[in-house]
Amino acid sequence: MRGGTTCDYGWVERLEAYCFTAVVGLGSDEVIRRLGGDPGTSTRLTFEECFWTVDAPQWAQVGEVGGGVLVAEHNGWRGEEAAGSLSARGRTTCFCRDVSAAMRFSHAVDGVLLATFDPLLDPAPAEGADPACLDRLLTDLPFGLDAAEASAMTLLERVTGVRVTAEWLSRPQRAVRLPPLAPVA
Repeated sequence: MRGGTTCDYGWVERLEAYCFTAVVGLGSDEVIRRLGGDPGTSTRLTFEECFWTVDAPQWAQVGEVGGGVLVAEHNGWRGEEAAGSLSARGRTTCFCRDVSAAMRFSHAVDGVLLATFDPLLDPAPAEGADPACLDRLLTDLPFGLDAAEASAMTLLERVTGVRVTAEWLSRPQRAVRLPPLAPVA
């Protein structure tokens, strides 16, 4: 699959912390269940309204976009944690950035993490069961200090066909409450 250029994603640089997960092969209700949410208890919220603070419930936007399901978390990382289960009988691609600018791009198929890397520090995936599986889609993506986020978002779109837009995020979308994180031992 091909699509998107880094020019399409300049807006993402203005966000401080997020996780965008694209799932292909599952419906939105099943994605919500695999994240531990209840599809029957959704509401409509913007991305800004889904901002998660540690002492409050976590909400995520979930919607069908471009032949897949987009999960948009504002200051969350559930999509990254659940990449294996979200990709069982499908494909999942996820890009997360935290408030410290730590980044992680992950691609999983049928429950297997194939490729993962830090777009800020690495020019291409070097970890996973088959890190070279994305090589043909990396053309013209200048990962690194100047365009890590825009390049990662473009790669997510190229892999899944799911285009994340600022307009979609700013409109009220279906949003679900996610269960509390397990305490760290």
